[in-house]
Amino acid sequence: MGIKKRKHSQEFKEEIVQRALSGERILALGKEHNLSPGLINRWKRQYLDGELSNNTNQEVKKLETQVGKLEQMIGKLTMENYILKKEKEYIQKRKKEGSSIIYR
Repeated sequence: MGIKKRKHSQEFKEEIVQRALSGERILALGKEHNLSPGLINRWKRQYLDGELSNNTNQEVKKLETQVGKLEQMIGKLTMENYILKKEKEYIQKRKKEGSSIIYR
């Protein structure tokens, strides 16, 4: 008869890792929750490598995509602003010279 494998929730793993990172002894955590110290160390290593939480990685990718889109928008608006400023300067210069601008 084999050992039944338990499935721990993401929240549970993160809670254990946070407690281990805050200074609690891994051996004591293992005894309290009936976990091997090796398992806790693996979760800790996965957490530090960013592999423990899939949700966090997906959120980071979404945010990076959004940042990229916003940076493109900033670039476009910066160019538009530059063009409008130059056009304004040109119009003001022409007005000072006394010539008229005819738009068609």
